[in-house]
Amino acid sequence: MVGTSGYFTTADFLLTTIALVAGLWSGSLAVFIGTVAAYAWGGPPIFFGLDFLPALANVAIAGFLLSGRRGTAIGAYIAVLVAFLISPYSLLFGYYGIPYVWLHLLALGVLLSPISSRIPTWIRRLDYRCVVAIVALAFIGTMAQHLVGGLLYEFSVGFVGGVTPQHMMDSWRVIFWLYPEERVILVIISTLIAVGVYRSFEKWSR
Repeated sequence: MVGTSGYFTTADFLLTTIALVAGLWSGSLAVFIGTVAAYAWGGPPIFFGLDFLPALANVAIAGFLLSGRRGTAIGAYIAVLVAFLISPYSLLFGYYGIPYVWLHLLALGVLLSPISSRIPTWIRRLDYRCVVAIVALAFIGTMAQHLVGGLLYEFSVGFVGGVTPQHMMDSWRVIFWLYPEERVILVIISTLIAVGVYRSFEKWSR
């Protein structure tokens, strides 16, 4: 994970698949139990035991979209985005006047577009529209996950750890160049896994 001593696990690439197969509530519960159980052998939590929140945001927003609760997904995403923007530890602009959250705003655009409203229908097509729906889920979900992770990072390192807002912003200026590549890799691998598992699951269940 850029900016912390943590690292991504296989689970980070399975969140879209979990939302697709398990749904909103079972998927969210699975993320919570899995993250907490991993403390036993994966090392102590980084964010005071709240490490499940970023992944939970990913699965929950994807679950809302899959269940047709698009308004709830939009509201949750905007709430997290606004919380990040108003935090005194956040960097509003990266370089050349480009917002730090430019990729998160792009994900919000996808969320507000007609694409997100068609996800529940397209996901059942098992053709290219299914792939588009899964890419949208993975993209929106991972950007929500990044925002929540950023807020937890600010809380643990900044508010609790005593790092000044200016020092935190210096860190964000470095991360500004790195997080888009990180998120694109997550979306690509998550999509490949989710498409394969979901198509196999759908064909087997018929």
